Amino acid sequence: MYNIPILLDIHTHCLSSGHATHDTITDMARAASGRSLQILGISDHGPATPGAAGSSYFRNLLLADRKKFGLQLLYGAELNILNEEGDVDLEDSLIESLDYAFISMHHPVFSCGTVYSNTSAYINAMHHPGVRFLGHPDDGRFPVDYGRLLAAAKENHVYPEINNASLMPDAYRQDGLRHSIQILCLCKKLRLPVLLSSDSHGKDHIGDMQYIFPLLEQCDFPSDLIINRDPALLRQILKLS
Repeated sequence: MYNIPILLDIHTHCLSSGHATHDTITDMARAASGRSLQILGISDHGPATPGAAGSSYFRNLLLADRKKFGLQLLYGAELNILNEEGDVDLEDSLIESLDYAFISMHHPVFSCGTVYSNTSAYINAMHHPGVRFLGHPDDGRFPVDYGRLLAAAKENHVYPEINNASLMPDAYRQDGLRHSIQILCLCKKLRLPVLLSSDSHGKDHIGDMQYIFPLLEQCDFPSDLIINRDPALLRQILKLS
């Protein structure tokens, strides 16, 4: 059975995302500390998400604690892609102040276009500073050309995530299973590392990758291409000391 240590989870949301649970960053860190994680990343939704915090929240993260309960805390954002030009919902100077950023497509913020235009939107958004990860690119509601997208990701040092929430039985995203397998197979061929993510909204699912492991086994995915097993690799990707 495929099994690797999960030492980090950096796609998580606290109450500042607006539609997550009432859990604070402290609540999240306390829960993560009991699950053998070394690094917890908080990546709340950008301001275009209904109910999410504004720019001032992300600016104030510069003053947030970097260690809690024996683990390292990182602070990022899950940016909303706004259009085919790749505009996002935080200014570049603020994105640069964060540890990392995901770029994602969400209803009702992004209006789905063609496969070509959706792919172009992702690729254009990669050029914002601090963007390091593709947020749930498995979602069939926003179809993309995975060959073109992942080739561009490798060229731009951006890494796709495999999102556990997309694979849950009650997932609202479409075709997450089929698309996640497709992403893994292409990343294996390209030798492009992937990030496993819980996408936990609140503390309950932090570090939970249970629906991802069977896909890794099915694809015979190389463990050395999984960022979560190697905090040093993550720090290298994020250019952290």
